[in-house]
Amino acid sequence: MSNNPNYNEIMKRRQELTSGPLYQLPDVAVKAAIDSIRKKTPKSEQLYSRALECMPGGAEHMLVNKNPYPITVASARGTSIHDVDGNRYLDYFMMAGPVILGHNYKPLLKKIKKVLDREGVGTGWTTEYEIKAIELIKKHFKNVELFRYFQSGTEANMAAARAARVYTGKKKIMKLGGTYQGWGDQFAYEMHIPFSGGFESAGIPEEFFQQLVCVPPNDIDALGKAFEEAKKDGGIAAVFIEPLGGESGATPMDPEYPRILREMCDRYQSLLVFDEVVTAFRLGMGGAQELYGVDADMTIFGKILTHGFPSSGGVGGKKDIIECFVAGLQPGKGHAFVGGTMGANPVSTAATYYGLSLIEEKGAIEKAAAMGDALRSGLNELFEKMGFPFFAYNYKSIVHFETAAPIAVDIREPDGIPNALNRKQAVDNLGVALLAENIITKYGNRAFTCMAHTEKDIQVTLAAFAKILGMMEKAA
Repeated sequence: MSNNPNYNEIMKRRQELTSGPLYQLPDVAVKAAIDSIRKKTPKSEQLYSRALECMPGGAEHMLVNKNPYPITVASARGTSIHDVDGNRYLDYFMMAGPVILGHNYKPLLKKIKKVLDREGVGTGWTTEYEIKAIELIKKHFKNVELFRYFQSGTEANMAAARAARVYTGKKKIMKLGGTYQGWGDQFAYEMHIPFSGGFESAGIPEEFFQQLVCVPPNDIDALGKAFEEAKKDGGIAAVFIEPLGGESGATPMDPEYPRILREMCDRYQSLLVFDEVVTAFRLGMGGAQELYGVDADMTIFGKILTHGFPSSGGVGGKKDIIECFVAGLQPGKGHAFVGGTMGANPVSTAATYYGLSLIEEKGAIEKAAAMGDALRSGLNELFEKMGFPFFAYNYKSIVHFETAAPIAVDIREPDGIPNALNRKQAVDNLGVALLAENIITKYGNRAFTCMAHTEKDIQVTLAAFAKILGMMEKAA
């Protein structure tokens, strides 16, 4: 499977994987991995005990490995993370995607330190870096005519939904099942697993979802019916998508779907919103829209915008839409109220300008993609050699490796939920075993490669996989 993976092949392999036997690590191997982590991370364990007294669940970050507890990081550089106990880990989590130059890339840090020395963290007034950063974004995203900074991808999605309603005069927002548009109330529905409904929506009154239309991924017929049905009640203001599909392609997007969706939005006078929190400046300088050749009306940017520097998010799009954010009353125009003191501060905007400049100058996207190719190819060779039905695929530097495919399970089927949970546990256990081998991944089934990864890193990773796969067995 190549840099542009074959959608039909992936879907076929997912189906084969979920309909076949579950391969998993035996309990004794999982226990050994946990014991190994505990033995080499006593300071992390002590700090976790303290964290439990002051943080819910003892961790702020939802994506880190929590079994037996999150490691506490002391430093990070390039592809390496060191914990407080002095252990070194090879990192493929990359702050959940935004790090593509490598952790704490010195040329970028040097630029930001100069900004801090000169301008500080901000004054609440405009700085030149806002203009320079946005001009650079506009250079690469041709549909971005105006841009508004926010402080996270979640906040940016919330703002875009509000602007869409103001601009179109329509109430309903559409999203695809299994996609994540942040944790705002109106989007906290089927966030990770298609057909899961409000499973992760505790604390949100059902009324919030009366203006949300959620359709199954890649289902063209359901899409058309949803547009027609919504037409009876005022219509769809905007459709939000993760352009690779849910979870950055874990539920892959049919490559024809964005084009069809663009046509549908034009037909029903709805806005098309690409959530490129992960894909912008990682798939290409023009993001997924460049990959598909499809223009969005609005684009959501998040943590990748600032290469992980904090207060990072934004909405870009067509001038007449983004002007809805203009403060104050505008005769004949609606106003979508938004705010935020820390948005567009000198650190965030300088990190955008210098980070994107360095990504382009250093060819970071292509270098990271080459390592993604190498990891995907190596994993597939290993899976085949060892006789497993597992498979890997990648969208440039976003690498998926499916060993149990819990998200691919249709939870509406008999025993679908228990099957999905068992498969999720198998994936979690793989993540624990990899961590015991000093390899950090996302969820135990995804990796983000960066410019700093090397062929040696890939070989170390494949050796760790080979060791762990050698312990796997079919579930009883």
